[in-house]
Amino acid sequence: MAKYRHAKIKRKHHVVRELEGGLSFLSGLAAVDGIIPGPIHPKAGGKLGFSFQYWTPSGFKLLGRSSGAVQEIFVISTRPHEVVSLFQQAGYLASVPPTAPLPDF
Repeated sequence: MAKYRHAKIKRKHHVVRELEGGLSFLSGLAAVDGIIPGPIHPKAGGKLGFSFQYWTPSGFKLLGRSSGAVQEIFVISTRPHEVVSLFQQAGYLASVPPTAPLPDF
């Protein structure tokens, strides 16, 4: 296992505390190969939780929001539609992205 990985989550950047539960859920899914949290940025507003952003060649991107911060989260998976569906069914993801086929990259 790589130096900065713990339970599929790369630990180069800190993780917003309110997002830990969702990231733990994702890391427990067999279809998830890795999770890469990005830098934390301050934000205003009260929206909490995760939102789907877009599909990537290796999976998909989420935004995780807490009361005062926002963090990009990249999820690596060969079955991203399945992961997004399970994440939404578990109640972590409010909006469901389009189920269109993955784009060709």
